[in-house]
Amino acid sequence: MNKILITILLFTLSYAHAEEKVISLDEVASKVKETNFTILENAQRIYQAKETITFNKRNLLPKLNLWNVLKLPFDWASAIDMVQDIAPFLVPNNWFRVSQSKLFYLAQKEQYRALWANEVMTAKLLYTNTLRDQSFLKLLKTQETQLSELIAIVKTRTVFGEAPPQVLKFLKIRKLEIEEDIRLLDSLVYEEIKAMSYLMGIPQEIDLKLENIVLPVVEDLNPISFDTFVFRAMDNAPELNQYAYIKEALKYVRKEAYFSFLGASTTSRGAGGGVFNNIPLQDGLGFGLGSSVRITRSEGKILDINAEATKEVIKKNLYNLVYNFNSYIKNIDNQNERFQLAQENYETVKTQLILGMNVDPLEMLTSIDNLFDASISLENYKYEVVNTIEKLKRSIFNGDYTKKEGKLEDVTKRGEK
Repeated sequence: MNKILITILLFTLSYAHAEEKVISLDEVASKVKETNFTILENAQRIYQAKETITFNKRNLLPKLNLWNVLKLPFDWASAIDMVQDIAPFLVPNNWFRVSQSKLFYLAQKEQYRALWANEVMTAKLLYTNTLRDQSFLKLLKTQETQLSELIAIVKTRTVFGEAPPQVLKFLKIRKLEIEEDIRLLDSLVYEEIKAMSYLMGIPQEIDLKLENIVLPVVEDLNPISFDTFVFRAMDNAPELNQYAYIKEALKYVRKEAYFSFLGASTTSRGAGGGVFNNIPLQDGLGFGLGSSVRITRSEGKILDINAEATKEVIKKNLYNLVYNFNSYIKNIDNQNERFQLAQENYETVKTQLILGMNVDPLEMLTSIDNLFDASISLENYKYEVVNTIEKLKRSIFNGDYTKKEGKLEDVTKRGEK
């Protein structure tokens, strides 16, 4: 029994003294790039794509296939098979596959670049949103304190018959509602911090703490223009670069169709090459060449349509970000004035109530709620500006998004560790 108690005690102490880790917003970006599970997985896929190029190049060298050696030497099919084994570099489609694997490798790198940028942005936005929710939690607790003070005053007035009992009950109900809101928001913050740990590859047992950030003085910011960002956004968009590489690879698929009578290639196109699996290629001479060529041209048009749609999505998102950023700047004075008026009204009503003046307690409750709403709105404005700036940086690949893509360089150079 004593051993069990000691074990429980040790477990409790170890839990109470769980390791803490304090991180800053700057550390989030570097941590995600190095230890994010999704990024690490896709870095390995890039490594595989690079190795596929090497594999396809080496497949152009002669190889020994005992089954083909045992075939009759005068059989035409055997002769073609022997060419594939002894001189595979004489089969044009093998060279086309090498070129395709190179282009798909580059396309895969662009896909990876978009992925790590999105993961970094997601983590940084989650960081700021968590800080915002922690700030909301403090404001909610302040509201609870203010309501407790009001309940104490109303309780005294109820004793002397200056306030009806139902008002006191109503205020107590409202306080219980706020306590539940605090519980829910506290749980949300806890979940957000655990999600942050996962995004950065930090073990869940570690107690993560977030450093505060300096919020911008929105009043000092200047409006921005769409034209300032659109060209950089288009030039740096990995999604568009990926389409360009895939379309370039499509040219070699068309060449495969033309030269299929000299032998089909059995080598892989590499990672992402499955996008062309729906294009039929005949094995030898036949009447399907025209259809194959027309299908490749149609596939090229589909890629153009998708690329154009992606451009419009990028522009749409950029327009929205610019509009929202400017609207925050335009309306910040209204938010400041709203907060100031709500604070002044709360202080006035509170003073009147303390002095015993004939003030309706529900009017005091309204002033508390108005102050809370104004505080939340102003705080949210500042964090939304931070988030909008971060999204703009992601759109044009500025700031943390200009750095090398974390583990990719290490993985593609050294392979698996």
